[in-house]
Amino acid sequence: MKIGELARKSGLTPSAIRFYEEQGLLAPISRTAAGYREYSNYAMERLHVIQVSKRLGFSLDVIKGMFGENGQCLKTEILERTETRLREVEEQQEALARQHRELLALRAILRDESVSRPFCENLAVN
Repeated sequence: MKIGELARKSGLTPSAIRFYEEQGLLAPISRTAAGYREYSNYAMERLHVIQVSKRLGFSLDVIKGMFGENGQCLKTEILERTETRLREVEEQQEALARQHRELLALRAILRDESVSRPFCENLAVN
């Protein structure tokens, strides 16, 4: 299939598909005599994997490493990268929980009518 058809079927723009090709994430199987890219049906699957991986927060370099030389997904590599990404998300959740607690404490200080000292002196948020 040509890039226009692949774009319609995948919901991506032709420029996005060409970008993934430039990044080494997708390759046309051939070119027509007129120079048009031709993609296999497998390209749809690969674009789906790329889109899901991006939505999960994987970088393009990480996504590239999820595929072997033959273009097949590498289960052990994906599992390893998934474990790493899970740790990153958990760290972000902890940081957000900390910020949430600190914001609640700050709001309590700001709402406290009994505090008569200047605002900045009361910012002992931990």
